[in-house]
Amino acid sequence: MGRLYRLLMRACFFKHKERNPSMMATQTKKRKKKSGGSSERRNIWLLILTTILILASVYVFTPPSQRINQGLDIQGGLSVVLTATSNDGNPVTKEEMEASRAIIESRVNSLGASEAAVQLQGDNQILVQIPGATDTKAALETIGKTGKLEFARLDSFTDEAVRKRIDTGDYGKTAMVTDEFGNQFPSKKKSSLKVQPGTYKALITGENITNVSVDRASETGTDYAVNVRLNGEGTAAFAKATRELAPTKGKIVIVLDGEVQSAPAVQSVIDGGRVSITGGYTLAGANGLRTVLESGSLPVSFQYSQSQIVGPTLGQGALAAGVLVAGLGLLLVMLYLLFFYRGLGLITAGAMVVFAVFYLGILATLSHFGLFSLSLSGVAGIVLTIGMAADSSILVIERFREEIRMGRSVRAASITGVRHAIMTSIDADLVTLVSALSLFFLASSSVKGFGLTLALGIACDIIMMLLFKAPLVRIIAPRTIAHHPRFWDIQDSKNAYQTFSQLGEATGVTAGEAEIGEAMNYKETARIIKERAGEEDPAALKLVRQLKGRFIKHDIGFLSARKIFLTVSGILVLACIAVVCIKGVTFGIEFVGGTSVTYSNTGDLTSQDITQAFNKAGVKDATVQTTENEGQKGFLIRMTETNAQTSEHIARTVADELHLSAENTQVSTIGPDWGTSVVRASLIAFFVSLALIIAYIAIRFEYKMGFTAVVALLHDLIIVMGVYALIGREVTPNTIAALLTILGYSLYDTVVVFHRINDNMKELNIRCSFMTMANHSVNQVFLRTINTTLTSIIPVIAMLFFGGETLQDFAFAMVIGLISGSYSSIAVATPLFSMWKTRESANAKLQKRFGKEIGTFAFIHDAK
Repeated sequence: MGRLYRLLMRACFFKHKERNPSMMATQTKKRKKKSGGSSERRNIWLLILTTILILASVYVFTPPSQRINQGLDIQGGLSVVLTATSNDGNPVTKEEMEASRAIIESRVNSLGASEAAVQLQGDNQILVQIPGATDTKAALETIGKTGKLEFARLDSFTDEAVRKRIDTGDYGKTAMVTDEFGNQFPSKKKSSLKVQPGTYKALITGENITNVSVDRASETGTDYAVNVRLNGEGTAAFAKATRELAPTKGKIVIVLDGEVQSAPAVQSVIDGGRVSITGGYTLAGANGLRTVLESGSLPVSFQYSQSQIVGPTLGQGALAAGVLVAGLGLLLVMLYLLFFYRGLGLITAGAMVVFAVFYLGILATLSHFGLFSLSLSGVAGIVLTIGMAADSSILVIERFREEIRMGRSVRAASITGVRHAIMTSIDADLVTLVSALSLFFLASSSVKGFGLTLALGIACDIIMMLLFKAPLVRIIAPRTIAHHPRFWDIQDSKNAYQTFSQLGEATGVTAGEAEIGEAMNYKETARIIKERAGEEDPAALKLVRQLKGRFIKHDIGFLSARKIFLTVSGILVLACIAVVCIKGVTFGIEFVGGTSVTYSNTGDLTSQDITQAFNKAGVKDATVQTTENEGQKGFLIRMTETNAQTSEHIARTVADELHLSAENTQVSTIGPDWGTSVVRASLIAFFVSLALIIAYIAIRFEYKMGFTAVVALLHDLIIVMGVYALIGREVTPNTIAALLTILGYSLYDTVVVFHRINDNMKELNIRCSFMTMANHSVNQVFLRTINTTLTSIIPVIAMLFFGGETLQDFAFAMVIGLISGSYSSIAVATPLFSMWKTRESANAKLQKRFGKEIGTFAFIHDAK
C-alpha cells in the first residue's frame, strides 16, 4: 500500500507539473535561491574559519625566531652520523643498536650539552646532534669511541714483534707534520700501537670497573691519569697477576679500543683494587676517557660516516640569506601577479599572504611538539613552495576568466571555473607531493628537511585554496567583480563573449563553440559563415579580428611542429649523454668522501695564505675556493681526509694559525662509505617516485599519460645532468633533492595539460582529430604555463643570486629544470601522448576523416 501511495503521489506530482508550468518555474526559482543562500552561508563560514586559523597561526608563530626550531646547520653546533659494524662479523641487531644509542646518549649528556638529540637512523646508524657545541674536539673523541678497556699481561701477547715494541716502550709517539719546505714538526696528535684481537689474553675488562676518577699522573708532571676502582672479581684477578709479575718486574699492558695506552712494570703486589691508567693525557683527554669508561663500552664498533661542525655566526648568516630570498621571492611574485592580473591579482596576493601565515603556523606548531627543526635545505623547500602557491592562484584566475569568455555569468564562472581549477591544481599538487614524501621517507638525512617543508607547503596550498580563495572569489564575484569588470581584469573576457556570440549566431553555434572553432582554424570558420550567410567578409569576423585581450585568439601550431620538437629534444638528450660520458660528472665529497672546511669573514686573507696554512698543517691536496656571503669574503676548502677527528684538528689548527674565529668556521667530513648510502637512498627515492607517479596518473587519467609524462621527466633530468657535466659544477645531495623536486615541477605542467586534454575529450562540442584537440588544449593552458613558470622561477633566481651555497645548489638545478620542464610538457609529453592516442581505432577514424593537418574540424551540426 505504501509503495502504491508513493507511485500515485508521484503521478499526481508530474500531472500537476504538466498543468502548472508557471508554478513549477516558481518552485525551481525558489530552490535555486535557497541553494544559493546555503552556498553563500557556507562560504562565509569558511572565511570565518580562515580568519580564526590566521589569528591562531599568528599567535603560534610570533616571534618566529623563538617559536620555530632551528636546525643545527643554522644555530651552529656538531652533527655526526655513526655507522655500526659488529665485532664478530654478524649483522648488527636492534638490541645492540638501542643499547649503543643509550650509551652514546649518556656520553653526550655528560658533556653538559643541552637540547642534544641522539636517535637511531635506519638499521645501523645513529644520528647525534649537539646544538651550540663549543668543544667539538672533545665531543668527537668521546661520542663514538667504543670504550673497550682491557688489561693484559705482556707475556700473553703472541705476536713477537708487538711484544718487543711494547717492552721497549715503542707503543706511542707524537705524530709529525711536514711543511711545504720539507721540514717536520711535532703535532699535538699522538699515534698509538694497534693490536689485533685474539693476539693477547685479557686479564680484566671495563666490566670490572666500579668507579672512575681523574687526577694528575704525578705531583710534578703536567699529564693526567684516569684512576679506576675494580670490583671483587677484578681485584682478585689483578692481585694474582701482580703477585706473579712483581718478582720479575713484568708488565701489564693497558689496551683501549685496540690501541696500547701504556705498559707499566709491576713493582709490587696491587691488591686494593685501585689502578691508574696513564698515557700522556691532557685534562680534557682524561675527562673524555672517564666519560667513556663510566658509560660502558659499546656492544658494536662505530665509524664516523658524516660529521658537520657549524659555527653559530656562519649558520645565522645562511639563515639571514634564506629569509631574504624567501621574502624577496614572495614580494616579486606578488608584484608580478598584481601587474598582470590587476584586481584579481589582489586576491592572489591576499592568498599568498594567507598561505605564508598558515605555513609559519604549521612550522611553529610542529616545532612546539619537537617534530620540526628548520634546516637550510628546508629554507630552500619554503622558497620553492612560494612558486607553487602562485601556480594554483594563476590556475584559478585563468580558468575563471576563461569561463566568462565562454559565456558563463561572473557568478557561475566563480563556481564552475574555480572548481575546475582547484581540481586541476590538486592533481598537480599531489604529483609533487609524491616526490616530496619520497624525499622525506627514503632520501638521505641531509635533504629530509627539504622534503618535509615541500610537503607541508603543498598541504598549506590546498588548505588555502579550499578555505580562502574559493569562498572569497564566490562571495565577491556577483557583488563586486561583476560591477567593476575593468578593475578586476575580466572586461576583455566579457568583450570576447559578446564578439564570439555574434560569431556563433553567424555560424549557428554557441559562443563557446565559436571561440574554439576560431582558435582551431579561423579559415574554416570564415568558410562556414560564407556558406551560411553568403557574405565574403561578414561583420562578425571583422569584430573578431579587432578583438584584444590576454588570451590566445588563434591556436599556435605546437603539434604541427612536433617532429621538430622531438628531434631537437632527442639531439639535446644525446648531446647531454655524450657530455656526461666524455667529461664525467663531478661529485661532491658527500658521494666520494672527504672534508670541506668553510671559513667566513676572513678579512684580507688570500687563497695563497689559506693554501700555505693547510700545507703547514700537513694537507697537500687542499683545493681552495673563494666565497662571498652578505658582502663578507670567505673560503671553501676541500680535502680528501675522511677521519672526523683529524679533520676537526686540521681546521682548528689552520684557524688558530690565521687568527680566525671558530664561530665563523664550518667543517663537514664524509666517510668513504657514506656516499654509497646517499646514492642508494637517492636512487630508491627516485624510482619509488616514478612508480607512484605513473600509478597515480594511470588511475586518475590513463596509463599512456603516465608513461609519456615519465619520458618527458627523464628528458628534463638528463638535460640538467648534462649542463652540470658541461660546466663542471659539483653534484651534491642538495642537487639530488633538486632533481627529485623537478620530478614534481616538471610533471606539474604536464598534468595541467593532460587534465585539460582529459576535460576536452569529455566536453568538447566540436568534431576534430585527437591531434587537433590536443593542440587546442595546449593553447588553452599556454598562457598559464608562461605565468606559472615565471612565478616559479622568480624566487628560484632570487635564491640563486642571493642565497648561500646550500640554497644555490638547489637553485641552479631548479632553474634548468623549470625551463626544461615547461618546454617538455608541450614539446615532448603532449606530442608523444597524442601520437600514441591517435593510433587508437576511434581516433584513427577521426584522423582519416579530418586528415593529418592540425586545425581541421567540424561543428556538431555540420558533422551530423
